[in-house]
Amino acid sequence: MGLWALLPSWVSATLLLALTALPAALAANSSGRWWGIVNIASSTNLLTDSKSLQLVLEPSLQLLSRKQRRLIRQNPGILHSVSGGLQSAVRECKWQFRNRRWNCPTAPGPHLFGKIVNRGCRETAFIFAITSAGVTHSVARSCSEGSIESCTCDYRRRGPGGPDWHWGGCSDNIDFGRLFGREFVDSGEKGRDLRFLMNLHNNEAGRTTVFSEMRQECKCHGMSGSCTVRTCWMRLPTLRAVGDVLRDRFDGASRVLYGNRGNNRASRAELLRLEPEDPAHKPPSPHDLVYFEKSPNFCTYSGRLGTAGTAGRACNSSSPALDGCELLCCGRGHRTRTQRVTERCNCTFHWCCHVSCRNCTHTRVLHECL
Repeated sequence: MGLWALLPSWVSATLLLALTALPAALAANSSGRWWGIVNIASSTNLLTDSKSLQLVLEPSLQLLSRKQRRLIRQNPGILHSVSGGLQSAVRECKWQFRNRRWNCPTAPGPHLFGKIVNRGCRETAFIFAITSAGVTHSVARSCSEGSIESCTCDYRRRGPGGPDWHWGGCSDNIDFGRLFGREFVDSGEKGRDLRFLMNLHNNEAGRTTVFSEMRQECKCHGMSGSCTVRTCWMRLPTLRAVGDVLRDRFDGASRVLYGNRGNNRASRAELLRLEPEDPAHKPPSPHDLVYFEKSPNFCTYSGRLGTAGTAGRACNSSSPALDGCELLCCGRGHRTRTQRVTERCNCTFHWCCHVSCRNCTHTRVLHECL
């Protein structure tokens, strides 16, 4: 069920850690067993990552489907990019929700995001969207950096673009990133039910957001630094910008139902569609996040729901917003304690080349949910 669902999906915490280890392992390029990859080949787990090096995946990496392994073989160098995109997506998820009851918790083990990925709530929608966006963003950037052998910069924009500028330079290859992301990420989705449609929609919403947030960058040319002519190209947004947009769409996500026209002559594409739960609302656009069930309140621990609760979380006693103690602690109250902290301060640079600092101690007031 997509990127982070239960087996046989393709990513778990173990797999993510193994993917994380790949760059260091490749740099080592030594004999013997590496953590994450080994140097004993078999027909089932052999992946070529470059012209001169073949990666052999340990059992945790065999969680990749046959199609996903084929895509990696066909695109040498892309495994690093997928790994980087996933790590960035996890960090971005945690940043965007750091001050909310659900703070995008992760845990070691086979199920990185826990049971939330098996639900159909807003949080599930965001996880699928940001991880899909992270892979697309990383692959598109890697193409323009020359890290993937099967793609390069997007050179299709050429010639005059305006009266005082023309297309040139190296545009990030968003089309390749979207195509690979769709093939690689969406291949984990099976079925025709509401969850299937929701996951595919949110995967695509993540990729669409990366594309729609691309911006034009230009470089000036002319005598003595004048800007008589400019060369311009298309540049990817930061993943933070993508995360900001997706968080806003999380807040305005559309609750949907499984659409059924009841027409035997309708095509499969027409039958498999999402409709707003409230008929008065417009159908969700390709940019919107969608969900079909209410979120847990995330206030208390629940093994059945897989929620950790907010007890012990730091809160802001003076804030009326989501990070405030009243909302974050769910009305249970909070405790206040002080902590003495020693930090480096009053640092001075001495030529050449030494920095000296003093140690400053101050008292920090902390507020924690009961």
